[in-house]
Amino acid sequence: MAAALVALALASPAPALAQGAAAPLGDRAERKEVDGHPPAVGTELFSAGVDLEIAGRALSYSDLLSENLRTYNVLGMPMPSVRGEVYPLARGALPVLRDLGVALSYARAVGLDSKGDGGARISTSWSRLHAGLKGRFRPAGEAGPVLFATGGLCWIDFDLASTGDPSRDAVSVSYVSLRLGLDGRVPLGPVALEAGAGYQAPLSTGALASHFRGPSAGGVDLRLAVAVPFAPGLEARAGASYTRFFYDFDSEPGDPYVAGGALDQFYGAHLGVAYYGY
Repeated sequence: MAAALVALALASPAPALAQGAAAPLGDRAERKEVDGHPPAVGTELFSAGVDLEIAGRALSYSDLLSENLRTYNVLGMPMPSVRGEVYPLARGALPVLRDLGVALSYARAVGLDSKGDGGARISTSWSRLHAGLKGRFRPAGEAGPVLFATGGLCWIDFDLASTGDPSRDAVSVSYVSLRLGLDGRVPLGPVALEAGAGYQAPLSTGALASHFRGPSAGGVDLRLAVAVPFAPGLEARAGASYTRFFYDFDSEPGDPYVAGGALDQFYGAHLGVAYYGY
């Protein structure tokens, strides 16, 4: 009789998990996908995105005492960009390293030319590159907000072909900056709101600062975006960004160029799509 009962128990299927019981850790991601709930953004192994940005730049001077300095404005330039992030130890055994990743983005303006004297066209290029480390933190669990701390290098290159006019050529800049920033993502029903800010400490600035006595510079940037998921792992994104470099000069009467400072602003609105891999 005992042998028969053991044989019956071994032949019977294992009981299903009771409703509401916790699934093993390895099955939780599969359970979410089966139930129609994909893993939350902020837990991904990697992400990649493409954007089309409509960008502009405005350069102006403050306390301008000489008449040989030129301001600069451009608006409505198409600037495609690509970006990616990877968290190589997101599935590792050390929790302290799971949310440490690498972020990279690159953008370049298309069809940009500047106008010289008499309407002459001046070949102009505009590129932007960001690279650095990124750490993420979920204070309220996977379903709540995600906070990001970033640190790395930013490069913004805006180059006009030489015209022989120093006041016009001063528009060319090549910012290489150390950037520290904070970003956040907050789920709001079916969409998510993203916002971020950073401080940029220029390590080099290019031609603009070289025209003045005792230049010093700093920079800040802001961004705001809305993300709308439309398929598993995919979301559409729309947003705006603003970067501002501010200068202070120790110009004195008699210098070739006399101004108290300068303001160099970059801004854009973008639409794009992002993919999250788990």
